[in-house]
Amino acid sequence: MKLNRLFILSASVLMLSACEGFLDKTPLVQMGAETYYSNEDELNAAALGTYAVMQNETYQLGRFMVWGDVCSDDADLGNNKSDAYNWFGGNCLAMQDFSMLPTNGQATGHWNQGWTMINAATQLIENGKDKNDIPNKDRYVGEGYFLRAYAYFNLLTQYADAGGQWGLPIVDHILTYDEYYMPRATLADTWTHIENDLKKAAELLPEKWDGANIGRATKGAAMSLLGKSYIYQSKWQNAYDILQDVEEAGWYKLEPKFADVFALSHENGIESIFEIQHSVSGTGWSDSNEGSILVFYNHDAGIKQTDIDAGFVGADEKVSEKCETGWSMHCPTDDLINAFEPGDPRLGATVIAPNEFYDGHIHYNLGSNNGYQPKKFYTNFADRFAGDESDLPTNIIVIRYADVLLFLAEAANELGKSGEALAYLEQVRGRARSNSDDPTVLPKVTTTNKDELREAIWHERRVELALEYHRTFDLVRQGRFGKVMKAYYQKYKDVEIEHPNMPGVIYKTNKGKNFVEGKNEYCPLPQKAIDDSRGSVVQNSGY
Repeated sequence: MKLNRLFILSASVLMLSACEGFLDKTPLVQMGAETYYSNEDELNAAALGTYAVMQNETYQLGRFMVWGDVCSDDADLGNNKSDAYNWFGGNCLAMQDFSMLPTNGQATGHWNQGWTMINAATQLIENGKDKNDIPNKDRYVGEGYFLRAYAYFNLLTQYADAGGQWGLPIVDHILTYDEYYMPRATLADTWTHIENDLKKAAELLPEKWDGANIGRATKGAAMSLLGKSYIYQSKWQNAYDILQDVEEAGWYKLEPKFADVFALSHENGIESIFEIQHSVSGTGWSDSNEGSILVFYNHDAGIKQTDIDAGFVGADEKVSEKCETGWSMHCPTDDLINAFEPGDPRLGATVIAPNEFYDGHIHYNLGSNNGYQPKKFYTNFADRFAGDESDLPTNIIVIRYADVLLFLAEAANELGKSGEALAYLEQVRGRARSNSDDPTVLPKVTTTNKDELREAIWHERRVELALEYHRTFDLVRQGRFGKVMKAYYQKYKDVEIEHPNMPGVIYKTNKGKNFVEGKNEYCPLPQKAIDDSRGSVVQNSGY
């Protein structure tokens, strides 16, 4: 893989954003590294330019929404009532059906974005770490280490080799030309690279930033991602130790009301550890603005005149305005709905039910096969930008405190500390229970059997974090992705799903039918990366 052509810029040139505020992003510019990084403003701009990569649709869509949820048992793509389904649904459907090829743009789209972010972070680290005369330089370099580790974490958990041997090429300095064609490192060495970057980030980053910089990476974010990295490797003691440090530091708390976690007014709030920042900027479509188009993919596909004519909605309904619609390609499955325990108040805060009156109107969601859509990350009409439906102000939550508590519960259970595991689990269930009028819902888990408690913790992760783009990654690291998806296919392959508003419109799933264990746990590397590598990079197993 020729790194400079595919994802590593020239060692003497940095592509970065000329940013004035944390959420402001202007077109990228080129500057020579030998003359840049000479003062705090330039280090700050380089850091903000690295964050900006995460805002891009290509960075988020294929990884978070499609691979993270739609390819799991929690969500599916919906139907051709969605414009996006008609435009590029074939690629997403191939991912969902596990028939994707190395030329699938959605399956491989995150690859180049991830390496762009790694390059920008490496430039920041290498050109900033020795500038001892620049105020606060450690903070910016710490951001570089965190963002590089986060980019590597995302790439590794999507593109590692299911055969268990290969990780990613390791970039820990600005490459010379002779290093452009480096091979893949081992899986273990790639994880070590991530761990080392996060340890350095935790040393350099502040516990918190001032109000003007809320949302930037912190010490707690680095420690939490390090703990998550240990969890993914089953390094239970390491995970337990670092996540306990996060818990004992007292930096974060659970929001008293579960639904508030996802409210615009609570973004970067007491439960938030790290979020991808978005805001309305009015500067153009998708990657040209600061908004979250990923949220637009969650919204109801809206009503067309043909829907009214067909009788799918009442004759008194009106055709949806552009800013009222979405692309409805992140649709909760019946399997997810049924996973919630009776009376769990989180269900109503997680999904919008078919024909539910919410945000001032009825949600028919004809683009969803069963009529459900996500409520998390939903943006109210009053907060949307009428000029561009892709320019939505809603942040994407990457890590929150409930995630840490459930990881702590899992690590404690694996270490034989069932009492502690139950206590961490109860914090999450107890918050949910307190949101109900019925104190008998979500009874305390009491089993101390390790296997039973593990299943209880895994269940809690599914419902607590539902539709937050974690499910596929959890199933893969738990070693049961293939088992779950094959079981899903057997359970639903003959079930005819009929939309409540569209009689006779039938959907039957193929999800899980084509799953090949030892292959489909990860996406293929882009074929172009293989072709351009001069034989130095091998494709993932089975592709």
